[in-house]
Amino acid sequence: MNGQKPPDEMGDAAADELAGLETVEDPGGEVVRTLDESDFAEIVQDLSRRRWTGTLSISHLGISKRVVAQNGRLVFASSTSKDDRMGELLFRRGRLTLQQYLDAGAAVQKGKRLGAVLVEQGVLKPEDLVSVVVDHTQEVIYSLFQWTSGLCRMKPGVDEQESITLKMSTPDMILEGIRRVGAWSRIERGLGGVDSRYQRVPEWEQLAEQMTLPEKKRALLAGLERQRSVVALCADSSLPSFEVCRTLWAFRVIGVVAKQD
Repeated sequence: MNGQKPPDEMGDAAADELAGLETVEDPGGEVVRTLDESDFAEIVQDLSRRRWTGTLSISHLGISKRVVAQNGRLVFASSTSKDDRMGELLFRRGRLTLQQYLDAGAAVQKGKRLGAVLVEQGVLKPEDLVSVVVDHTQEVIYSLFQWTSGLCRMKPGVDEQESITLKMSTPDMILEGIRRVGAWSRIERGLGGVDSRYQRVPEWEQLAEQMTLPEKKRALLAGLERQRSVVALCADSSLPSFEVCRTLWAFRVIGVVAKQD
């Protein structure tokens, strides 16, 4: 389970849930969804299920983020937020000194991206550039899992091809994106309430092959061969209860488990 699998399938129960996402057509033919009604994780899984290719433009409070999907997988992302830029990411992580950060920013010009500047200035090795671009792209995407409001415009087709793209499976992306959500109100809503009961879907093994799961989360999935309550799962798991709930939400979105009526 290396996270490099083809785009995933989802369980029938999860597909039925996603069929009701808030969707409208704007006059230009683009599909528009609101993050107030459709959680970003659900949108990502829906695109994967439909093997959709196109561009998502997500905007809120003057910030716009662009995500490219190919055959259902998210492969590239960019943002207008200064805090999302590659230079800021490397600076926050201690990969750039303040002087390197300032020098590189001053050297960026039209047609030349920051990564190329950092290689030219000897700050990054050429062989490190791909991993830095991939990491930066992932961080922009993960930041969208935090958004709870905004408009998501979905335009089919891709105008430009990026030379460096993500190879991460959609289930792994959803797991990590939801792992970064710290709002209990969202997690509880995603679970359908703490009184909910869950069980693995019949095709769970096929879906599990697309996930890179640590041992404790794998054990959580293994324990769902029969219906179990959220409370019981939290009591039996060696994971913190908060993490059990957050993981169950991710499992539900991915479609590997289904909420039982």
